[in-house]
Amino acid sequence: MAFSESVKWEAFKRAGGHCECCGKQLVWQNHEEGERGAWDAHHKTSVRAGGHDTLSNCKILCLDCHKNTRTYGRH
Repeated sequence: MAFSESVKWEAFKRAGGHCECCGKQLVWQNHEEGERGAWDAHHKTSVRAGGHDTLSNCKILCLDCHKNTRTYGRH
């Protein structure tokens, strides 16, 4: 499952365009790309653990912080 574009946009705005872990400035257009300011939407509670694709379960992380989560790559 994946977050809708509208959920990602609302979460990105809520985060002020910054990684919610390290505070790095992010760029909306660089979602899931390896360019400067790249980021991804992370499930706070994984889908496997019963999490949903909702705004309240969405956290915006730079790619480095996302790769360091214990659930990275799992669904």
